Amino acid sequence: MFFKTPGPAEIANYEAKWREEFEEAKADYPKKLARYEVAKKAGRPPKDKPVEPTEASFAIDPIELRMIVPFGPQFVFDKTEAPNKSFSYLIEVEPGEYTWLGPLFYLPGTPVAGTCYCMGSVRFEAKAGQITSLGDFLGQGWADRKALEAATVIREFLPDRPARDTDWSVPESLASYPHAKAELRAAGKRNNFLNALVGRMPPVPGVLAYDRDIPIDLIGQAQMKVTVDAEARQQAEEDARGADIAEADAALAAEPAPNPAPVQ
Repeated sequence: MFFKTPGPAEIANYEAKWREEFEEAKADYPKKLARYEVAKKAGRPPKDKPVEPTEASFAIDPIELRMIVPFGPQFVFDKTEAPNKSFSYLIEVEPGEYTWLGPLFYLPGTPVAGTCYCMGSVRFEAKAGQITSLGDFLGQGWADRKALEAATVIREFLPDRPARDTDWSVPESLASYPHAKAELRAAGKRNNFLNALVGRMPPVPGVLAYDRDIPIDLIGQAQMKVTVDAEARQQAEEDARGADIAEADAALAAEPAPNPAPVQ
């Protein structure tokens, strides 16, 4: 399951829906209160007295529920047979940024199966007009036992295996279409809006690490270091130029003044 980061239009639509339902709740409040008072006088009051909705207290379902994008286990696009059996899925999504929520199975009104990577995951951008390939990344073959141990407290059944490189290729039937490898970045913590089992994905080399329970964006860290180093070099060059100018000024000031020409 993936989560699409809401854009301005989606946020505006959600806020409009919140306003619509808030106005309906305000209009229904006097009716609910009147029914409560009637029931109270009859000796059969409901357990909870209606509370007048306010902008500070009123809420609707979180916007995240509108932004989830599931795939599988049905509608397999392509598969490979044993011994390395695998399944490929092709789903159409709107362009935007997507976060991997984890191996989750969700149907509205039913308990959620699986684990939410609420405590650390990855995100990527899906661009219009091309296939964004996750290859076999979701199989987590890139994680050895040590990496897998960093993402769970149940370690008895973890495979003792070496890490292998991710295969970012697309199925042969899609190879002639525009496609690109998903450029992964670390994703921070997220609210458990599905009420699922909370977990995190293993650290991803060069992309995602952890400092205890804090996800670390390794790419962002590296980019920041490059920026800081470049700014430091620029400042050092400016300081050096300033020092050269100051030294030249000091040398000029130290030269003796020329004798004035005699006046006749």
